[in-house]
Amino acid sequence: MDGIVGIYGPGDPELVNKTFLATGACQHRGKASTGLAVGTRKGIYIHKGLGRIAEVIDYNVIRNFQDLEPMAAIGNIGYTKRKIAEKTNAEPIEIFPRTDAKLKVVLTMDGYLIKDDDLKAELEKEYILQTDNKTEIVGAFLHKYLVESGISFEAGYKLVDKLFGRATFALTALVYDGKETHLLALNDALAFEPFCCALLEGTLVVSSESCSHRRLGGVTEKEYDGAEMTICSSRGWETQRLREEPLRPDIFQGVYFGNVGSHFRGKEIFQLRRELGLELVDQYKTSRADIVIPNPESGWGVTVGIAEGLKKNLFPALIKLPQAVRTFQEGGRAMRSKEVGLKFGGVESLLRGKNVAMGDDSIVRGSVSEGGSVWVTYNAGAKYIEFWISYGPMFFPSFKEWHRGPECLQELAVQRAFRGDNPYDKTLEEINEAVAKLIGVNEVKYNTQERIQKAAGSGSFQALDATYPIDRKFWPDWLKLEFDRYRHSRK
Repeated sequence: MDGIVGIYGPGDPELVNKTFLATGACQHRGKASTGLAVGTRKGIYIHKGLGRIAEVIDYNVIRNFQDLEPMAAIGNIGYTKRKIAEKTNAEPIEIFPRTDAKLKVVLTMDGYLIKDDDLKAELEKEYILQTDNKTEIVGAFLHKYLVESGISFEAGYKLVDKLFGRATFALTALVYDGKETHLLALNDALAFEPFCCALLEGTLVVSSESCSHRRLGGVTEKEYDGAEMTICSSRGWETQRLREEPLRPDIFQGVYFGNVGSHFRGKEIFQLRRELGLELVDQYKTSRADIVIPNPESGWGVTVGIAEGLKKNLFPALIKLPQAVRTFQEGGRAMRSKEVGLKFGGVESLLRGKNVAMGDDSIVRGSVSEGGSVWVTYNAGAKYIEFWISYGPMFFPSFKEWHRGPECLQELAVQRAFRGDNPYDKTLEEINEAVAKLIGVNEVKYNTQERIQKAAGSGSFQALDATYPIDRKFWPDWLKLEFDRYRHSRK
């Protein structure tokens, strides 16, 4: 998961600073690296490094880039591409053809590509691939098609068609043709990754999330449908939809990843999460709780809805400590379990002797809850915990985890709760009880997929029902077997 930005505004005296601010607004989407690139009438220039945006980009970089009189700029907040972050994988990334080409391409991307060995083999005669970042592979094909078809929607169509069924992406790219720099924006045919744009005082701003537009004092005008491409040049800018497919946005990005002030398919994320809380109360009706508390930070929205529905007091009785990190970015349970012990502090005066309804967005592996918020809440004196979850039971791993093998399936809380048994033929009540025992609370109250869809709309619920945006022929064999077992159990 990355945060990406693209801005086109020749003559805008604040273009680079706007790129900095819009990119920084997406800081929650990654912690590993940051980069900016600007395109002028003379070429493209890149500055990037490891760390958050304030650690990589300073006033001097912004001033020096603005002095180049840029026409366009792109920015990236990077998610870790490997277990150990490396500067070579930081974005934006320049594409290097083996022979002189009339076009120079620098891009950044939010998304993921499955099984790329054949694609690398196809490119190796024409391109020098220098990173372990899948963005470089996508960028090389983009460069190839731009050289073949010109800076055109046809080039975008070829890329969408090439990657259909095996990749999700939203990308921004600077393309220099020897005379000027163009800005391109393009997403995959299913619109899995969030992507939106706005025209702010004549400057086009494309971003992963609408919080970038708010940061610049504007509002989002459009969320991209699938396979939509924008091309900007000195002649103006135009957007076209290149392929018509049913949309499959990642619902979990609305439930968990997104900024609460951003919009997800037309709805503010905070209100989406609040509605999930109200749906939970409507489903379960009753509670033993004296108070309602959020599991910070992504548990706030759903907890507001729970407290509202239960007509109970809402208190910030768990505090996320300054040394906390986003533990979803750690791959293994062992490391996550160590880090969550540093994540929370409990307010004893609010928790001692209380029955507590704790709201959270999801239970993925269960390690954050088990070793972090649950332990801290009991340690502060709570006597009973109901764990209300805005998302449903996660049976399947994200496709971005497949490279880790069956381990990423076996680590999931529901799978662990029924180890040696079949989780797929169990009722929701049985799942609630088993997962409550696993993570050490008195009750778990999962949401249902029907109620989540009511609040969030249709899309990909990959972890709940394997509605992956990836064609089955690219699935690993162990997942195919597991899904067949799931489907057979649900008949």
